[in-house]
Amino acid sequence: MYYDYLVRRDMKIFVVEDSAAVRERLVEMIRELTNIEVVGEAETYAGAVAGIRDALPDVAILDIKLADNGGSGFDVLNAVRKELRAMRAIVMSNYVTPQHLKASADAGAEYFLDKTVDFERIPGILEQMKDEAQAGR
Repeated sequence: MYYDYLVRRDMKIFVVEDSAAVRERLVEMIRELTNIEVVGEAETYAGAVAGIRDALPDVAILDIKLADNGGSGFDVLNAVRKELRAMRAIVMSNYVTPQHLKASADAGAEYFLDKTVDFERIPGILEQMKDEAQAGR
């Protein structure tokens, strides 16, 4: 993980979501958290891959469906996973099927959330990830 235990810097989050309204709401929720900061946002596959590679986030929150149809959130995660092995991932979608759950796990995401019922869990999940990083887990 990129978390600097000596400096205790903020945990860095990158948000990938095609809906501007959902992305804004998610960023607002994250900005209310202590020692957790949003370091980038994207709505397309290309923007997400480039942004994540540039920002080196500790956690990426990825929607499956992206604005440009150039790739999915799974594709983004697969593209950056080799370079950023320690980056943790949360995948969220309105499309909750066994196939999506398997693809999420195969891509290395720790969480697969249904946006319609699990959206409000994201701050708690991020706090838990931050606590685990600070504890050295």
